[in-house]
Amino acid sequence: MPDYAARIATLKTEQAKLAQRQTELAAQRREEIGRLAEKLGALEAEDDALTGMFLELKSALEGDGPRLKQWRDAGERFRSPKSERSKRHTATAAKYANGADSHGGM
Repeated sequence: MPDYAARIATLKTEQAKLAQRQTELAAQRREEIGRLAEKLGALEAEDDALTGMFLELKSALEGDGPRLKQWRDAGERFRSPKSERSKRHTATAAKYANGADSHGGM
């Protein structure tokens, strides 16, 4: 029986550590969301507007519809503008490599 007691005590310790880690991750995520809201200039938004936005987001996440894809695409473009410029630059370079001139064919 002492073996079971030790195993249960170990599991309880691990469970407490996991609960603490979950709390830390949740706090980190709240900070990330706050920084993003600040970066987007949305910290000053009214609570009702933010609540409505989060309700729409929650609904979209539950359905995984086309609106969510649009939001993800827009977010990706916003968060990685350098890679988007790189894609455009690569496409432009490929266009000119294929014989198009820089004057649009004039």
